[in-house]
Amino acid sequence: MAGVFAVIAAVIAFTPAIRSTKIARENAARELWWNRAQWALGLAASDDQEDREVANDALQALLEDATPTEGKMIYRTIKNLQRPAAVDTPAIATENRPRRKVIRWLGIPARPSPDAS
Repeated sequence: MAGVFAVIAAVIAFTPAIRSTKIARENAARELWWNRAQWALGLAASDDQEDREVANDALQALLEDATPTEGKMIYRTIKNLQRPAAVDTPAIATENRPRRKVIRWLGIPARPSPDAS
């Protein structure tokens, strides 16, 4: 009878060890997933089109193991990558000269334009 109690005690002691090992393994896998996701998200912000394409492929692969919240984040990133103007928009030159003030009700400039001679 003492042998049965010893086996039961061993099973009771062994069960938490198995559970904690499983949890540690899952946490390590999530951490590796997150490291890959950070790499891909950083690459997605690159100025190089080829880098963004690699990031797009990596994010699609990571989407399979993502939680719902992570999936939404990845989906939005991939969606934004599909817009070429989102990253490669050239700088727009702004006008440096001051604008003329116009007295609207008369339609007359408040002071003469420097261009008018």
